[in-house]
Amino acid sequence: MKKILTLMVAAAALAGCAAPPAQHGCVAEKFDSFLPRYMVDRQFATGRTVFPLESLGTSEEKKTQVTREQFAAATLLADVIKTEHLSTRQLATPGGMELNVFRPDSDSLVYFYRFRQQDGCWYLWQFEDSSL
Repeated sequence: MKKILTLMVAAAALAGCAAPPAQHGCVAEKFDSFLPRYMVDRQFATGRTVFPLESLGTSEEKKTQVTREQFAAATLLADVIKTEHLSTRQLATPGGMELNVFRPDSDSLVYFYRFRQQDGCWYLWQFEDSSL
């Protein structure tokens, strides 16, 4: 009986060695699947943002860097859209996707969230405030 148990343990160990290595990154993640989760899940959004995040202020023509801590303390994107009654538009760009968040029928509030893929996963790498 002891010999059978030893063989079973050895077989299980060998089977584990034959398993494929763990996947890194995503397998061609679809932006339409990624974005809804990014907008409502703070931990997911923080993990899928490049830090320091490049932030452009068009009206002041200034570039700043947003830290992980500053980003984590900010309002979730879905909450901003809902609270401010904003609209969104997605646009494919060379090398990525852009989410335009704006107040309908007005130029007073316009944000651009720029995403790119790395290892098949989508990441926010730049934010631009083009509000007047």
